[in-house]
Amino acid sequence: MTVTAARPSRGRFSIAHLILVIPWVALVIDAWAPIRDNSFLWHIRAGELQIDGGAVLTEDPFSFTMLGEPWLTQSWLAELFYSWGEDVTGGLGFVAPMLLVLTVIAFVAISLVAYRRSGSTMSAAIVSLLTVVLMISFLVPRPVVFSFALFGLALLAWESPKLRWTLPFIFWIWASTHGSFAIGLAYIGLSLIAEKEWKWLPTAFVSGLVTLATAHGLGVVTMLLDFAEVGDTLALLSEWQRPGLTSPVFIPFLIGLALIVGGLITRRLPLRQLIVIVPFAILGATSLRAVPPAWMGLIPAVAASLGPLRVGTARRLGTVPAAIFAMFVLLLPFLIKGDGGLSEERFPVAAAAGLENVPTFHDDRTGGYLIWAEGPEFLVFIDDRAELYGDHMAEFVAVRDGDEPWEPLFERWEIAQALLPAGSRLSDEIVAAGWETVHEDEEFVLLRP
Repeated sequence: MTVTAARPSRGRFSIAHLILVIPWVALVIDAWAPIRDNSFLWHIRAGELQIDGGAVLTEDPFSFTMLGEPWLTQSWLAELFYSWGEDVTGGLGFVAPMLLVLTVIAFVAISLVAYRRSGSTMSAAIVSLLTVVLMISFLVPRPVVFSFALFGLALLAWESPKLRWTLPFIFWIWASTHGSFAIGLAYIGLSLIAEKEWKWLPTAFVSGLVTLATAHGLGVVTMLLDFAEVGDTLALLSEWQRPGLTSPVFIPFLIGLALIVGGLITRRLPLRQLIVIVPFAILGATSLRAVPPAWMGLIPAVAASLGPLRVGTARRLGTVPAAIFAMFVLLLPFLIKGDGGLSEERFPVAAAAGLENVPTFHDDRTGGYLIWAEGPEFLVFIDDRAELYGDHMAEFVAVRDGDEPWEPLFERWEIAQALLPAGSRLSDEIVAAGWETVHEDEEFVLLRP
């Protein structure tokens, strides 16, 4: 039920304002959590190679299975930043501050958009809380985190006509850092149609055109087509599988859809907004990875559906109590945050120390780590670049899961070493075949014939 209160005097803070600060705690703790994302790690080495070579990558430099095959790195601008950050900090010290800055940009933009659409601080706070629950597990240092910040800025620019001139600049950067720029362009195009903002058609057109003027030129289209062609391969990766209806990630999404239905029934949302709502609702159901951008595309509709809630705004706090609470919330996460760094449970930090530079079998997670820690001199068997490996990844999954025998694949690639999760079915089979255990810890085992 909506509770309406008289508008208090300016310069005072309400409970709703303070709720808006709460996501900050999650963002700080997440930024300094141990690094578990293998995809991010190989991007650092990609940036290093591009700086040294003075050109973007156009073929695979990292694996002995696909070495020299055509491949375009879609995140070249982010990769240059990663390599620069590693050089400046002497390691991975740049990761946590980078994550915090990018996620704060995304959340501030989301909150402002929600406030503009709803006219309510409490509605903006609710949207922000739903967003942090839905997206927290996706706030990792890989290039997708740049897309969240850029999508937030694109949403804010569209909501503020005086800022729409920035859209071409936003989309040029977006197309240089992550392939999801196409989703952002779809949002702008659909919103333009739904709101009949025809005078902004040239701006939308230029925003799309500049994505073809990045370092890869028309290659950005090729990259999108490559992803579309390997849908079956992508489905082998957990992040590309359909989200569970009761998963923590999807529950906020369902809540948002329920609010939108309510907004359509109460006519807070005009029916023409279905032009935007329906495609983004469908997108969110396609894969786990698609849920965050789909949610961001629905945020304006969710906020408008909530409307001008006044709950939490009737009770105003004095400046001093509000400042004390805000300082407490802002400083608390820095007192309980972790130390960052690589997760040794996730990556074979100790086991990799015993590697020889010979053809090695390992999984895609380990591949990303080895490219960063040992590459590019040490060539990997596979990593998570599904658009490159295609059917080769499907064969790897079949061997890893025991659906196909490992001997033919090992013979074909002259595998002389295997770095596998300890206690896995495949590692047990290889040991049973007479391979020697060179290293073993709680997480990984290194084997040689």
